[in-house]
Amino acid sequence: MKHFKNIKNLRKYYGVGLKHPLVDILKYEEVNNDKIIKNEELSFDFYTISFVKNFNGYIQIGNTRFEGNNGILHFIEPKQLYTCNATNPWKGYQILIHPNIFKKQFSHKKIDTYDFFSYQVNESLLLNEQEKASVESILHLAWLEFNKQSDDFSIPIILSYISTLLNLSERFYARQFTSRKKVNNELYLDFLVLLKKHYLENNSIDNQQPTVQYFASKLNVTPNYLSDAIKHHTGSSALTIIHDFIIDEAKNQLKNSNKTVAEIAFSLGYEYPNYFSKLFRKSTNLSPTEYKKSVKSI
Repeated sequence: MKHFKNIKNLRKYYGVGLKHPLVDILKYEEVNNDKIIKNEELSFDFYTISFVKNFNGYIQIGNTRFEGNNGILHFIEPKQLYTCNATNPWKGYQILIHPNIFKKQFSHKKIDTYDFFSYQVNESLLLNEQEKASVESILHLAWLEFNKQSDDFSIPIILSYISTLLNLSERFYARQFTSRKKVNNELYLDFLVLLKKHYLENNSIDNQQPTVQYFASKLNVTPNYLSDAIKHHTGSSALTIIHDFIIDEAKNQLKNSNKTVAEIAFSLGYEYPNYFSKLFRKSTNLSPTEYKKSVKSI
């Protein structure tokens, strides 16, 4: 595996010269074909946005492989593993953005707040024709400005183009989630089955409170993708649904069993009853003890 700490070293690997140490925009046609068509596993200390056209082969990000040929956006966050294997050169653009650039520039929404960088290829952005034209137009303008770099305004202008691209990508992902309603409904239902199975069938004394990461790994998607897909489908995040289920199960046990609050908290995966009580009060405006007294008195 090759790891690149800076853009300069990746540019050298590609066989092209450095133009800016913290941001880079190139056309795939500019790069040494042998380095692009088939490469060993790579990782970076910076963000990567890749727009590919006329692609024939596969791209793998993390443990997920994607095969496609035209009008696709891939987003890769730092430290993710990336591999590409294609039969022929392809067209498109690659943007590299080092996190350090935000210390000096970019007053827009910061790049690490865009969840789709950690979707991996569970949900690469498949663009329709209109979206493809918009993306390619923005990337071309950014590429022209990057290669001109005639004054102090160039980098802020380039980052504005990137910001526009990222904001449009959020819109396009919302469209994609909607168009994949059946797939996301199945994902949501599978998530609910796992949630219920974990709490209702797990009677082990070492029961642990599951996280979004736990369910995502079971469903073979990334945590951010699972939460965003469910939120788009239901209006609530995966974590909110987990907490709501815990509260409903806690209410059931408080009402229908003689368990203490500590025993109930432990059965739901909370090692510390105080944390469970805090979550319960936040949801119901009552402590578990107060709730138990109120339902027992009915």
